[in-house]
Amino acid sequence: MLFFNLLLLFMAMTLYWFIIIIYNVSEKIKINVLLEKIKAKEDLEYIKFMDFLKMIAEVFKRKGYKVGITNKCGEEGNGLILNSMQYVEIWNRGFSHAVDCEAAMKLAKCMRSNSIYRGMLITLGDFKHNTKTFCHMNVIECINGEQLLSMIKDVQKKKEVLQTTS
Repeated sequence: MLFFNLLLLFMAMTLYWFIIIIYNVSEKIKINVLLEKIKAKEDLEYIKFMDFLKMIAEVFKRKGYKVGITNKCGEEGNGLILNSMQYVEIWNRGFSHAVDCEAAMKLAKCMRSNSIYRGMLITLGDFKHNTKTFCHMNVIECINGEQLLSMIKDVQKKKEVLQTTS
């Protein structure tokens, strides 16, 4: 009887881990497909925040960073940490939204309290002038929507066009 119960427990644990692996692989595929379909800034506007966060994480991974999602800093309680030394806060707002200085101040405070000395703010819109000035003084890089689209295009897998020779 004990053997049967242990076998049943083993089978349940195996099934549980199999489901976890399938879920993680399907999430990774979803994010990669989403990333490859981005052609214009407008494609970014209606992506759910967590998918947007994971997509930006994938962009940084493809750029060679070691990326983690952190709940220590960021909008909606989540942000990214690059190479264990730079916080990335993502603002998934409209194109007309200009990030104000208070957002940069919150990021700077979060950085100081966690002994992180570099930061990055990413938005679909742009930044107010005083925000850019504050960020520059506090080693926070400002990435607007155009720069983000450029980063995405840089890491997308290029499809080679077959050419015929004449």
